[in-house]
Amino acid sequence: MYVKSVFAWCFLLSCSPSSSGLEWDDVNDIFGMTKNVVEYVSKSWDIVDKVPEHVGSENTPLIWFTKKRERSILTNFGRITQIVRSMQKETDDIRSIMLSNLNKLQSMSDVVLNGIQINELLESVRSIENDFKTMEEYKYGENDSNEKSRNTYSSYTLERFADAMLSFTSGAPIKQMAKIHTFIIPDLEGFKFHTHGGIFNILKDTMEGPGMLCDQKQSLQQMVFNLYGTLHLTQLKGFSVMQFSWMLLQTYGKGNFTYERTNQMIQFEKRIEEQLNALKYTMSSSSNIFWRCDPEKHIKDKTYLEVTELLQGYIENEADMNYEHSCMQNCEYYSVAEHKSCFNDQFCAKQHVCNGRILNCQYIDSDMRICQSKFGSSRRYDYIAYEKGRTLGDSSDCKGTMSNVDSWWTFLVLHCSYCFCICDSNEPSSDRHFSLRPSLSNIDQNKVVTGLRFIKIKQMFHLQVQEGDLGPRATINEDSRQWVELPGTSFTFRNKTLKNGVDYHTLSYASRSIDLDNVMAPEKMVITGVKFRLIGSHLNLEVRVTPFDFMTGKLIEPQNKSYWIGNENTELTDGSPRSEIYLNDLDLPTKASISSEPDMSSNKFLKFTHSSIDRDVAQSTIPFIDKQTVDPYPGVPLSGVGIYYKGVKSYGGFIGANVFTYDFSKDLNIKLFSIHGV
Repeated sequence: MYVKSVFAWCFLLSCSPSSSGLEWDDVNDIFGMTKNVVEYVSKSWDIVDKVPEHVGSENTPLIWFTKKRERSILTNFGRITQIVRSMQKETDDIRSIMLSNLNKLQSMSDVVLNGIQINELLESVRSIENDFKTMEEYKYGENDSNEKSRNTYSSYTLERFADAMLSFTSGAPIKQMAKIHTFIIPDLEGFKFHTHGGIFNILKDTMEGPGMLCDQKQSLQQMVFNLYGTLHLTQLKGFSVMQFSWMLLQTYGKGNFTYERTNQMIQFEKRIEEQLNALKYTMSSSSNIFWRCDPEKHIKDKTYLEVTELLQGYIENEADMNYEHSCMQNCEYYSVAEHKSCFNDQFCAKQHVCNGRILNCQYIDSDMRICQSKFGSSRRYDYIAYEKGRTLGDSSDCKGTMSNVDSWWTFLVLHCSYCFCICDSNEPSSDRHFSLRPSLSNIDQNKVVTGLRFIKIKQMFHLQVQEGDLGPRATINEDSRQWVELPGTSFTFRNKTLKNGVDYHTLSYASRSIDLDNVMAPEKMVITGVKFRLIGSHLNLEVRVTPFDFMTGKLIEPQNKSYWIGNENTELTDGSPRSEIYLNDLDLPTKASISSEPDMSSNKFLKFTHSSIDRDVAQSTIPFIDKQTVDPYPGVPLSGVGIYYKGVKSYGGFIGANVFTYDFSKDLNIKLFSIHGV
């Protein structure tokens, strides 16, 4: 009997045992699928090889025995198609993406240089798929074991099909499988150069380019494995068609095919081993990072979030920044000040005053027209047009209230100037609070983190994790994936039982830094939680890691062996200080006409600050926060989590979450792929 083990990873399947005794206890990935397929091939050969002595006698006519065996063979093939089709139903979208990617590769320079014709590979895949589909028409289902219950194909038709499948024509499965193998392991004059020109490496080299992975929803390493899975499944179908064709011909008395079928099994095993080596090589050098490119259209609160009213451009007369209404100083004198009064109910009486600190005042011009933003906006002003021609912001339209604002003289000697300043006021309407509560997967139920996103609830920003059931060989039950519940409606900065600095962090001028890091789990561990903590005045990312057993998929003593890790470096750390990404005089990132470029390096930080004075009246807080979900598909455990910055020159950019999919290349063991003959 054939016994085999073949590793796999991502094609998930939900099945229940059939009444026929078909066991699908391990069919949750390619490993389980291939195991079951080969076992059914073996069971079918047991039937074909067993010829009772009384066959051909009056009590057991040969024609009756032949039809009975034929039905048994086709019933077992029906069970194989049930396994394959059930899995393929779950992964059709993945296979479609991979086949589409192969089409894209056709015109790439690397492909041309390597002389690979992708259309030939696609044709081989289509040819075997069509052969398998044709043989599906001949199968017996679970309720078709009696030929009287259905219309059946004649033995002549089945024999002709089997002959065609075992021919050596260019379109035969044996030729197409060899061609697929050559695309994975190119052979030039006996020299294997899959490390340079195989389809896995071609895919990796091509998709490493900027923006190439934006529409893939998976890391490059995942993509390489998914291509392997697509081609492996096709070859498994070709293997099955050939094996059952030999069974049919042997049943019809056309020969004993022990050598042929055994030789194919040996060749199948050899190819699996060679393809695995090619896969391991490419995966080990492929990036496992996954992040989200800019969406086609930026939509506030749907694709991005904003910190609001943190540091904001603000017009204030110098007379209103002291109790004496004195104008003896100038604007620059008020580098740190407060609103003290409203002299003669001037413009200060028409606007919402700054109730916090007034910073970095400067004189631009004495007289101006100010378009105040409409009620309910997080902005104070749409634009400011100065008398001498300088305009701050977009003056094309005023949706709010227009005011003419003029500075004045006192005693014809002192000029009371209107200053342009920055307001640092912690208003109740300001969205500037970050939760310090952890977001955790349920380790007691063997759940791990499979995704991450920023979300804002009641003016509070949260890092929220997605969890999923961890299975054997690091598979994830796709149906189990869900976003972990966040704290309830009482979790708000308005709740006096919660403490700033303990339960949440409120940004301010003095405490507005966020660290940019990739926090990686040690080997044989996966991510089971994330949270922000405070290191000095910096928001800093921490992740919870938990050990697990790769083969069983079980977390190892999660309550005792889980722990938190992060990067505690600061800008003052000896040897490895953090470097700052400066965001000075930048426009809104949603105005950029080109896509943001990511900076994925660690050990950096940035400070939330105001937008450009000239282009936005310093009314917005940058960077914005990418709200898009970061949850690779198909689901996979994570070996790392990060906070990163992306942007383009002259624009404020975004911060966002990124994840690292679990690196399977270190767990690929050739022993898992051994297939033994009878």
